[in-house]
Amino acid sequence: MFTHGQIWQGLDRLASSQGYSPSGLAKLAGLDATSFNKSKRTSPEGKPRWPSTESLSKVLTVTNLTMSDFVSFIDEPSQAKLSQQDRKQIAQNAAKALIETESVLFNAKEPFTLKSGRKSPVYIDCRRLVSFVKERNELMNHAAHMLTSDIGADHIDILAGGETAGIPYGAFISDRMNKPMIYVRKEPKGYGRMAQIEGVLPEKNDNGKKPNVILIEDLQTDGGSKKIFVEALREAGAKVEHAFVVFHYGIFDASEKNMNDLGITLHALTTWWDVLNVAKTNHYFDADTLKSVESFLNNPIKWQDECDAA
Repeated sequence: MFTHGQIWQGLDRLASSQGYSPSGLAKLAGLDATSFNKSKRTSPEGKPRWPSTESLSKVLTVTNLTMSDFVSFIDEPSQAKLSQQDRKQIAQNAAKALIETESVLFNAKEPFTLKSGRKSPVYIDCRRLVSFVKERNELMNHAAHMLTSDIGADHIDILAGGETAGIPYGAFISDRMNKPMIYVRKEPKGYGRMAQIEGVLPEKNDNGKKPNVILIEDLQTDGGSKKIFVEALREAGAKVEHAFVVFHYGIFDASEKNMNDLGITLHALTTWWDVLNVAKTNHYFDADTLKSVESFLNNPIKWQDECDAA
């Protein structure tokens, strides 16, 4: 699923490829000259307005292009800044994909036991997502767009996947952004070169400075585990100021503190709050389950205490 911003950007790129402004393309297609103006892309109330299928059909007809051609304009890594509406839609798309691939699960009646031993009515397994091509591609396109928008492609030299779940996502995103990739271990391997970082990390980038490396992982709870990877990369000579995750819990205050302490800006596609909102809107789970999950997200410790006492 494409965002509102991506669809309009696709039209802008199509117009440019044919030597027209958006207004000129609209006129060529027999539409009102203002149809594709930027002022028409949102309503006075700030709601997104989308180009109609009829308008798009007329544009493709007069330019002798196919829908696949149009999609190719969207698939190119975007340099445009994501709007708040774009970010909201990306979060919803990602949440929906995670629910429908059962990468996130809700179960208030039989809570999950986490690695810490604590109980939880929700569970996330981003590793599962890699097996679903359509959903994976959609989310990785969003990831590349987000990093390009938030950081700028020219300010990214290398993507580093964190062992182990961050490695495939590092590969997917680096491929879309046409960037080199490395991966970083939790600790040096105990043989051979004793390497903690695999791949090539140059001493300097093309500007003669430390290479700008983006840490890629699947998810973040409180961010404590990021320290191992960030410090290893910095000790190896990398400049690390940003990290990306597919999923951020978004319910632990320690997450923001840990990122601030590390000097890291976190970028994430979606959170538990987005998943809950999408689950409510689409009626994925019963009312009692949704109520229990919301209670947990608002106060995990209190929910755990009440679960133990039940």
